[in-house]
Parts: sequence; C-alpha cells; structure tokens
Amino acid sequence: MPEHFVFLTRHYPPSPNINGESVCDLVEYLQQERGIRSTVVFTDRSFAGGGKRREPAGDLVRLWTPYQGTNALLRFFTFFFDGFLLAWTSRKYRNSWIVCTTSPPLLPFWATLFFGKRKWALWAFDLFPEGFHATGLIGEKNPFYRFVKRITYRGHPDLLIALGPRQAAHLCREYGHPIPTLVLPCGVFFDLDKSDERPAWYDPEKIILGYCGNVGDPHNPDFIRAAIDNLDPDKQRLVLALYGNQAPALKQYAAGKPGVLLVESVPRNQLHFIAVHLVTLRRSWTHIAVPSKAVSAVSMGGAILFCGDRDSDNWYMFQQAGWFIDEQAGIHEQVARFLQTLSPEAVREKQSATPELNRKLQEAIRSGYAQFPRPQQSGLFFE
Repeated sequence: MPEHFVFLTRHYPPSPNINGESVCDLVEYLQQERGIRSTVVFTDRSFAGGGKRREPAGDLVRLWTPYQGTNALLRFFTFFFDGFLLAWTSRKYRNSWIVCTTSPPLLPFWATLFFGKRKWALWAFDLFPEGFHATGLIGEKNPFYRFVKRITYRGHPDLLIALGPRQAAHLCREYGHPIPTLVLPCGVFFDLDKSDERPAWYDPEKIILGYCGNVGDPHNPDFIRAAIDNLDPDKQRLVLALYGNQAPALKQYAAGKPGVLLVESVPRNQLHFIAVHLVTLRRSWTHIAVPSKAVSAVSMGGAILFCGDRDSDNWYMFQQAGWFIDEQAGIHEQVARFLQTLSPEAVREKQSATPELNRKLQEAIRSGYAQFPRPQQSGLFFE
C-alpha cells in the first residue's frame, strides 16, 4: 500500500492564509523528507488578509464553494456545506490517513459522521461550534448548538494537532479522554528574511507599536482604540494594517489621530521594525482561537502587548516577551498606564527573550514533524 495523506482544509496556497501555509509546510516536509505524497482537498475561495503568496505543495483538489460574501446567515450555510463537501470528497481515499482541520467551521462535525473507524487526525485552528457561541450568534443551550457540539466531540481522532499546550488540554477535556497530541504553533518563521530597508512608517527616534492582521469576532477593538487614544506621538508611533469585519470602523476611528499610521499591509520581512505588537483575544475565545500574530511577532524578534486571559496559549507561551492587559479590569486605564511608562530599555528587555523563545518554537515544529505518524501505522502513532 503506498503511503498517502489527505488533508482537508478551507484555505490553501496560493491563497495567503496562515493556516493554509501551515498545512503546506507539513505537506512539503512529508514530500521532501519522507518521500510521502499528500493530497490536499480545499475550497476554491480567496482570502482578503495577510500572509505570503506561495506555490502550493501536494496533489490539489479544489472544490466549489457557493458563497464568499459577508451575509451572516449565508456564511453559516456555506460553512455547513463546505464542511460536508470536504468530508464527503475524502471518502474516496479509503486507504489513506485523513488530516482534518477545523477550517471551515463544522468540518469536524462531518468528520465524526463520515470517518467511522478510519485513521484520522484533527488539526485544530479555530474551534467550532464553540466559536459561534463565543461570538454571541447562538446560545449555549440552543438545541442545534448542543447537538452539533455533542456529535463533534463524539468523534475519535487517532491524533490531535493543537496550536498550543493549553488548547491541547482543552480539546482532550472536550473529547473526554486523552489523545496522542502534537503541538504545532501557527506563525513560526524559519526563514527570517529581515529587510534592511526601513519602511516609510519607521522612525528610529520613536517606539514603534503595531497591529498587523485580522480584527474579527475573537478580537477586542476597544483594546486597539485604547492604544490609539493614549499614544504619545512625541515618543511613540502606532502602525495599523487591519482587515476583518471590525476593521472598517477602526480605520475610521484611527484616521487622522496623532502618531497613528494606517497602511495597507506590513510585509513579513518588515515585521522586525515593530518593537511592540498588539495582540488581542477575547476571554470568551480562550482556547477556541490562538492568534498567530503573537507567534509571528516573537518569531521576528518583537515584544507583545497581550489583551486577553492569562490561560491563553499566547500568554502561557510568550509572557517572558510581553506585557499583559486584563480584559476584565479596565482596558483603557491599563493601556494608558502602560504607554505612559513604556521605555526603550523596557522594550529591549522583553525583546531579549525572543531568540530563545523562537528557538523553542522552531524546535516544537521540528519535533512535531518528526513525530508525525506514518500512514501504515496501526498501534503507535509516533516514530
């Protein structure tokens, strides 16, 4: 039997989505280091966000998706349909290991229904249906929500891939039993291509703060507004490269504010010019999402200012390189105090922790890849 994996995911290169990049990295590793071919089944959709365009690896199966707009109800039905179609298509690969991501939402629900006793792995990014409840779209006691969640965690994946140790523990609690687990943080860069050319927004005489990425349902825009309101333009500069459903209102709020620069994007090779990266995750989304921007910031040598819950993987893994803002304790006042006392010396102290943290991140990826199962394994899942 030939060795073969089938990956199911919503986004995949050349679409510039960091989750799709993570899948592509593993597919490349399996092909180059083990000689194992993979098929990637994904939806034919664009992604209006950050990330790097690259050539895809593996054998590609691109599936039609009915809707790519912003209407909430139509988006929900599209999630449901996309997950069904991905899981249904994978059924023809009967002798292959299936690696099922949690994107699109509800794909793991269909995996539980379709995969039965097949060998499969769950690769966790954002978790659903919990994300719908965290956003307030559906109540925790809603019969449909309870049904979908019960079916989702009735599944028996042979392997779990999580974004961090806290998310991994959360998932094992939801499944009700321990599962062999790999931790693969999303957003780790091995090719630290740092540009020597200073971008137009950089000022060596000021501390550069930045928020580069999605401002969606898991993120708290009040945290970013607090940074805008309390910035000292004589000493600090805030660079904003925003997309997502909450970005338009934030861009309008930030326009013309002293010390705030709105840019279309910050290329990956310029991230190191930002000294302090703002990272936010609503408390209700703890473990349901693990923002990759914190991983990327630390990977490129930046410190983080994290607004969320201390149990989040972002803070659990990177507290040596950052400062904490408690979402439950007055964001505006905390951010004001932070910016008033922020000094170049304090920034350098936090940044000094990033080389060791990045080494550990890279080692986690290498170790996870090395332990990834071979398709023919039946009892042991790690080499």
